[in-house]
Amino acid sequence: MTSDFMRDLLSEDEKITVEYKTCQYGIQEDVYETVCSFSNRYGGYIIMGVEDNGTPIGIKRSMLKDMKKNFVNQLNNPDRMSPTLYLSIEEFEYEGKLL
Repeated sequence: MTSDFMRDLLSEDEKITVEYKTCQYGIQEDVYETVCSFSNRYGGYIIMGVEDNGTPIGIKRSMLKDMKKNFVNQLNNPDRMSPTLYLSIEEFEYEGKLL
């Protein structure tokens, strides 16, 4: 991921392969719905720490480790997601905000 690529992803409205989620204090329930939708279509980017209009607000650094762990655990839980999924999770600092 580069700053230019992130800027491109944030410069447009959400679309079939790009979703913004605030998630400042944890993973929102609708993130899992988006994962399911993306996995049934073309894939895509779920960018957490971003408002619906594309404005970066960041994720609290103190929450990041637990958020990543919980996200992976939920995606590998067959009661939650079937089939279980492997996703690429990246931390990215953009304009001083952790996304």
